[in-house]
Amino acid sequence: MSRTLSIAALAASLSLLVAACGGKAPATAGDAEGAAKAAATDASATDAQQQLAAKLNAYIGCFNTVDSDVHRSAKAYTGWIKDLQAGPTGRETRVYGPSEIDSYDIKQCDGPITEAMAAKPALSGLDAAAGRYLQALKALAPISHDVHDYYDRLDYEDDQFAKGKQLHAPLMAAFKDFASASEAFNIELERQNDAAQREQLKVLEQAEGRTREYYRLAMMLEAKAIMDMMGEDDFDVARARERLDVFNRISDEAHAKVADQEPGKLDWNSFEREAENFRREGKERLQRVSGKVPYTDFEQRMLASPSMAPSGSAGRLLHIYNALVFQSNRQ
Repeated sequence: MSRTLSIAALAASLSLLVAACGGKAPATAGDAEGAAKAAATDASATDAQQQLAAKLNAYIGCFNTVDSDVHRSAKAYTGWIKDLQAGPTGRETRVYGPSEIDSYDIKQCDGPITEAMAAKPALSGLDAAAGRYLQALKALAPISHDVHDYYDRLDYEDDQFAKGKQLHAPLMAAFKDFASASEAFNIELERQNDAAQREQLKVLEQAEGRTREYYRLAMMLEAKAIMDMMGEDDFDVARARERLDVFNRISDEAHAKVADQEPGKLDWNSFEREAENFRREGKERLQRVSGKVPYTDFEQRMLASPSMAPSGSAGRLLHIYNALVFQSNRQ
């Protein structure tokens, strides 16, 4: 596979915005025309924001539902095959078929992506990447289903892996196409989503001040920047420490100002707990890399497991980050 199989879910979906309407004196007869034009401009801007949010949310919903599962499926299948070019030898003692891509997965992507591609605003790069992603997913579904059933039903015991060897090449081709489409879709979607969220953050602060929604979005943007920076072991330690400090400051400010607000206090507290876990794991990651702390033999065996990855590893930080994303998307 051409990319890592453990992929961070995207940062929290965009929330729809409404135009700020307070803080202005009533229009007089002399400036009524100007006020009407300004109101029309605000309404148009709000419509554009809502259209962009709806489009990105449709793409994000599909990606977050299926992408990581498909990559984990590919990893499970390829993990027991020594030579991926040659395929299974028939002498393997432990085998794992890929997970199925079921009708629910396709439903989460087919209609939403098709509609989003046709919706405004037109985003040529992202729309094209989304179309290719959907095509690759739908092409992978039937072959992964066949291979899943073959191994799940132990049919390889009856034909000495004959069909397994036959299915290997088309499955790997479908996995390769999906991985390529996934990478392109992820890059375009993150680029558009990051820009939209940063613009949304400005609009929120200007319209409403630093509300709970402002802090949630600000924290998620900083968390994602940390995850992007610290995903490899050769990251710049000084810059990473600065990023963690920014995340800690905005998290502390949020706790002081909005943690006790009702309604939604319990949900916010759940989000804050995951944010605390993320800041602690970010610190552990920084200390391990800056101190060049080696992994033990046992830790090295656990590096590829999201839930069992050792503290201070990229995999562990990714696991904690994805839990934070989940709580953010529930707000």
